[in-house]
Amino acid sequence: MKHYSLRTMIAVRFALIVLAVIFLISIASNVLISMQFEKYVGEQQNKKAEEMALNLSHQYNNASGEWNLDYIHGIGMYALNEGYIIKLYDKNEGILWDAQNHDMTLCSQLMESITIRMQEKRPELDGDFVTHRFDLKQGKNVIGFLDVSYYSPYYLNENDFQFIEALNRILVVVGIVCLLGAVGMGMILANDIAKPIEKTVEITEMISVGDYSIRFGEDVRSRELSGLSRAVNQMAESLEEQENLRKRLTSDVAHELRTPLANVSSYLEAIIEGVWEPTPKRLKCCYDELERISKLVSDLERLKQVENENLKLYKTDEDLLKLVSSVVSNFAKQMEDRKLQCSVSGEHTVISVDAGRMQQVITNLVSNAVKYSDENGTIRITVENRENAAIIGIEDEGIGIDKEDLKLIFERFYRADKSRSRQTGGAGIGLTIANAIVKAHGGKISAESEVGHGSSFVVTLPKKLS
Repeated sequence: MKHYSLRTMIAVRFALIVLAVIFLISIASNVLISMQFEKYVGEQQNKKAEEMALNLSHQYNNASGEWNLDYIHGIGMYALNEGYIIKLYDKNEGILWDAQNHDMTLCSQLMESITIRMQEKRPELDGDFVTHRFDLKQGKNVIGFLDVSYYSPYYLNENDFQFIEALNRILVVVGIVCLLGAVGMGMILANDIAKPIEKTVEITEMISVGDYSIRFGEDVRSRELSGLSRAVNQMAESLEEQENLRKRLTSDVAHELRTPLANVSSYLEAIIEGVWEPTPKRLKCCYDELERISKLVSDLERLKQVENENLKLYKTDEDLLKLVSSVVSNFAKQMEDRKLQCSVSGEHTVISVDAGRMQQVITNLVSNAVKYSDENGTIRITVENRENAAIIGIEDEGIGIDKEDLKLIFERFYRADKSRSRQTGGAGIGLTIANAIVKAHGGKISAESEVGHGSSFVVTLPKKLS
């Protein structure tokens, strides 16, 4: 199947629509104008016949009982040139003036000319000459009669037909001008629509081959196309960010595995070659390194489990305030060693959650607060009971998180401390797991932080899932 460009399709269809509209308007205008003009001509014929009757009635001298035949002759000849054949009678119906008797040849030529012209131009009328009689009066007295013959229902002279033809030509010219304008406007409209779409196709093609740096930078006036450009840019940014995270994930996993594997390898090599004695202490070091690898694998398995869309939650009605207090009590020794003050406040809030999973979330957040707090610092934990949701807030006064790192802390293996010191954190999976568990409950977890002034995590859990 042959494909056409969007510009061509829009321009052609726009032009066809405009052409159809112009054609319909032209036909309707022609018909309506012609009908109104013909109606007007017919009414003018009747009016002119009535005016002639009135004018001729003034040519009778009531005192002498005589008619002004010279003037009547002038009126009769003028009417004949206009397509009217008149015959004037006195009150006794005696003929005073008759156009046919005066010039039979001219009358015949006139009638034939009008009849032929109207049959050629308006054959559908099936018209003919008809005679209308008018009573001529002065006051209430009838002084005579006037027969006026003209082509009925109406007739058009050459000037009238020229006017209608000129009108049709004007409509055709206007239609052509409008069509050309429509094609031009259609091209402009097609370009406005097609250009952003072509740019979108270009961007998506580049994205498909791994180039995520391209952006839609053009100003688009259409709200819908502007939304499309924003969505494409956001998609490109998101994919670029995900690609960077993927690369970092590969690097991080390699780093997490490289060190313990290298340590175990060097220990075992030294033992095999007889450099070291296989003492319990050295074997214990090998075991600890292998334990680190095992813990990493275990963390990855737990992450896969909680990120699975089919993660099963075993919900029960739990008091979040009690749940938080129970978790905090497990950190009493660590807080005492670091001289940290921890306060738990709020309302008893009963909500349906998976107690084990939620305990895992709170444990992770409290553990981070303890690890990254300075000695003699304060940790504040609050539980808020709202109408439709329960809020858990955990705030510390620790080292804080940089703004660039803050939006990525829930990504797997992401750790804000670039040195990756094992003393300040694990593999960087804890917050990812916590985020997945909260989302599985239909809630959300957010963070705010300022370097040197601590961090604040907020967990929002809906009371009822829609």
